[in-house]
Amino acid sequence: MGLSLWLVPNATQSQLIQGVLPKQPETRPVSSASYPEIIPHITLASSGKATQNTILRALPSPLPRPIPVEFQKLEVGDHYFRSVFISVKKTTELVALHEHIMAALDRDRASPSASAFPHMSISYIADEDGGTERKKAADELRAITVVEGLGAGGAETVVLRCGDSEAGRVWLSGFEGTEVWIVRCEGPVEHWRVLQKISATPDVA
Repeated sequence: MGLSLWLVPNATQSQLIQGVLPKQPETRPVSSASYPEIIPHITLASSGKATQNTILRALPSPLPRPIPVEFQKLEVGDHYFRSVFISVKKTTELVALHEHIMAALDRDRASPSASAFPHMSISYIADEDGGTERKKAADELRAITVVEGLGAGGAETVVLRCGDSEAGRVWLSGFEGTEVWIVRCEGPVEHWRVLQKISATPDVA
């Protein structure tokens, strides 16, 4: 796969989301490649040709203020990296960052891609476990963690139940993208390596 650029939640939100992502089931056998630990993120672009410097050049400088991400729909896909995922609303800020990066990588002939942009993967499930396992994972999420509904104008919405805090139950309908990570995605997921973290410019009152 090469290098990828990820938009990542702030540390608190990342921990909350990771806490409710599905783990390997104890009640049924699945492939060892299914349900690896996932860092919550949106892939802004990937390239098998780009170097780390090429990727850095593709980012706007300074990086824009933290980008709000809005969850839209829980979906089941037919690809390992899109087994179970939440599609994300195409906001102006998110699309602008993505298009800036893609255009810069195109100019450097890095052949960028970003399949099903924008989305946040929930589970990676091996093809050998098939669509049945992916559907089970989604159904279990709907039973425990994911609340689906309709927002303004009938738009689909998703909220994650992320446990409890001292202030009460924590619900997330999205996250604040505060960092962009450059990640080398080669081999099994557990071998992927974060090469660099770039922080967004904080809003100044």
